[in-house]
Amino acid sequence: MEARRNQRGNRETTPAQARRRPSRRHEILRRAAHLFLERGFEITSLADIADSIGISKAGLYYHFNSKQELLAAIINYGHEILEQEMQSQLADCRSDEEALRCLIHTYALSITREDDSAFATLAIEEVRSLLPDDRAQIARRKRAFLELFRERLKRLAAVGKLRDVDITTATHTLVGIVLWLPKWYRQGGRLSAREMADEIAELAMHAVLPDGGDRSRHRDR
Repeated sequence: MEARRNQRGNRETTPAQARRRPSRRHEILRRAAHLFLERGFEITSLADIADSIGISKAGLYYHFNSKQELLAAIINYGHEILEQEMQSQLADCRSDEEALRCLIHTYALSITREDDSAFATLAIEEVRSLLPDDRAQIARRKRAFLELFRERLKRLAAVGKLRDVDITTATHTLVGIVLWLPKWYRQGGRLSAREMADEIAELAMHAVLPDGGDRSRHRDR
């Protein structure tokens, strides 16, 4: 993904680059995501965020003009990280069954990471707090994300490999299974994040495929 420029003309790093070389902007996104999740978007101020990072409020305004702009940037950043990881994994898939399992597994693994689970939760619980234009943009991005799952289900149905299920219902159910994970899964429990992703993918595949698909690819990782 090509690096973009923000409204002030400053060149931004991609999420992949940010993981290798965290910038102040991405530090703000991650810290603000946790504060919004812990305290609530409405009562968390930009001053609270600036204090938690150790910068001035003016320094925070250099990157973001408002809380709503910051929230939109957090949700978009989370989407970009997930989309990049999914596209990277899909490049190695050899069948639609493998691609569907890969989507579910990658999503589950991403959403159980401590930082990235905050992005996903805010994308659900605080989308109402976005400005109308940002809310519409995020909605389009979510539809494109759902289409990744829907397209694989449609392809499987076309060749008779899908159970007799409604594709729209199946799409939202598969995504919903994973979205619920941050509500109850905790790192350091009986199952590791990867083991949990394995279990979620296995359950999901058996829900929509008669034979559950080939589970070998992610079990070997």
